[in-house]
Parts: sequence; structure tokens; C-alpha cells
Amino acid sequence: METPAVSLLIAVYNTETYLERCLDSLLNQSLANIEIVAVNDGSTDQSPAILETYQKRDERIRVIHQQNRGLGAVRNRGIEAARGEFIAFIDADDWVEPDYCLSMYKKAKADQADLVICEYAAEFADTGKTAVSTIASAYAGRPKQRYLKDLFEGRVSGFSWNKLYKRTMIEHHQLRFPLRDELEHVEDQYFSLRAHVFAGAVSYVDQPLYHYWIHLTSIVQSYQKKLFDSGLVLYRLNEAFLRENGCLKEYRQELDFFIVQHGTVCLLNEWKRNNGGRFSEKWKNISRICADPVFRLSLSKTGTAPFDAKRSCLLLLAKLKLIPFVSLASAAYQRAIEYKMKIRG
Repeated sequence: METPAVSLLIAVYNTETYLERCLDSLLNQSLANIEIVAVNDGSTDQSPAILETYQKRDERIRVIHQQNRGLGAVRNRGIEAARGEFIAFIDADDWVEPDYCLSMYKKAKADQADLVICEYAAEFADTGKTAVSTIASAYAGRPKQRYLKDLFEGRVSGFSWNKLYKRTMIEHHQLRFPLRDELEHVEDQYFSLRAHVFAGAVSYVDQPLYHYWIHLTSIVQSYQKKLFDSGLVLYRLNEAFLRENGCLKEYRQELDFFIVQHGTVCLLNEWKRNNGGRFSEKWKNISRICADPVFRLSLSKTGTAPFDAKRSCLLLLAKLKLIPFVSLASAAYQRAIEYKMKIRG
């Protein structure tokens, strides 16, 4: 049996509304020598039935069903099942251009790259608008260290999709995603950092080949439990990883920037509309963030200057542990973001 050029790994969980659009875009690839591995993570809607129908229609599709275990476990199952020379991760509510596989594969082969990144189009479901990334123009021809530094600082996304990974690199370094009980919310950032560090060569395709379906209202208003804890775990894991690979000194400043930036995100997170917690619970969480020793030590190193005016003000209040003012400022900041999103729509 011929080895597939690309294994497309789809994470599926209750996405019946969008799943056919995703699968059709994969079956319509100009590169025929592909395989599609769809891992159903215990969906309770019609997603499993849709997958089974498509599997019968095309032998390149393999469906794996498992009990709900979270995104990390789904992607790991896909990696273990993949047979392709390269692998790519696809979210079931997204879709790709017909030349997605061919363009990425040709670039990888031409440059002997372990990792290829393409532009993506963010498709805003709430507004019907589209925004295209500018990754290639910013990083093509530059050392990969620049991308890594910006990845830490949040200037570039840590998404695992819109990328093609050489499978032998992943297997050689035993790269896997963290499981749900190990790390939540930031699985992609964990994986992306390690893939970039291990990649011998990174190339870019200056075309928006991946379409990211995004619900702004959901993202802006959805409260994420234990978000700060996840950030602290990721900070410590990344610190240990960088130390083991001899590059902690090179990225120490960016590592500190990450946890400070993450802290501001978590302060705003407490005031998202669907956070049903009591005010006392929000106060407790905000106080804990402001008092956390890792956050405070990193803030003492970064200062507030590298951040925009609103975050700088918020961080200054956090540094002084003025919890009433931190609460007011973060609540106002979150409401301003929600209002901006509302009028944009």
C-alpha cells in the first residue's frame, strides 16, 4: 500500500452543522494521495453517523470512535493512527482550500522542511467578515527564533492547524498533546512550541489555505474555568522544556512576558458574562492572580511598559495589589471588549 503524502487528522465533537463542509473540502484536494483520519470524541449529535456515511463513500477516510476524553487525547489518537509522510490537524468546523495539501507538501519537499505554515482566513460567523493572517510576510526568511519569541508574547497564534508537520520529526521526539487532566485550554500552545524548537527547517506558504470558523460572541463571553492554573502549568512545563534543550536563557524574557500577559487575560476572564460565580468567588480569584509569586516575579522583570495602555494600567494596579481597583478596571475592560464586538457586528 502506498504511503500517503499527507495524513489529515480531524478532531470531531458535536459538529454536525459544519462537518460535511469540512469533509467535502478534504475530499476535494488536488493532491489525491492523502488519508483522512477522523477521531470522534464521544459526540452525542449526528456527527458519528455523518462520519460513517463518508467513510463508506471514500476509502481514504478512516473513522475512530472513542469516549469523550478531550482535544489532546483526540489529536494524540490521530497521530498514532497516521501513516502519512506529513500530518496536518483540522478542526471539524473549519475547511481548507483545494490546494491546501498540494501547496504545503510541495513547499515542504522543496525546502526539506520539518514544518510548513500557511496563512489562514478567519471567517467571522457573527459578522460575515473575513480577516487574513500575515504570517509569511512577517517571518519568511527570518530565523525561527523570531517566530518563537512572538509565539510566547502572543503576537502570533499557537494554533496547531494551518501547519504541516513531518511525521518522522513528531515520532522521533515523541511529540504529543497534553491530556485534559494535565493541561486545559492551552494544548495547542504546548505542542506548537515544541514542534518549532525541534523543527530543523520551517517554511511558509503565502496563501490563506485554511479557513478558521470563529464565533466572536462565544469567545468574548465564554468563561474558562481554571484558566490561570493552566497558564501556570504551561509556564513551568515550558521553563523545564527550554532548560532541557539549552535555550532557557534565550527565551527567559519571553517566558516572563507570557505569564504576565496571561494574567491580564485571566483577570478579564473573571468578568465574562457567562461566569455564574458569585462576586466573592471572582474577588478571590482576582486576589490570587495578583498575589501569585510567579506572576509577581515575572511582572517585576517585564514591568508594564511593553503592554498597551489599558493593560499597563491594569498591571500597575495588580502590582500594587489594589484589588478593588483591579476588579473595577478589569470589569470595565471586559465590557469595552464586548461592546466593541457588538457594534462590529
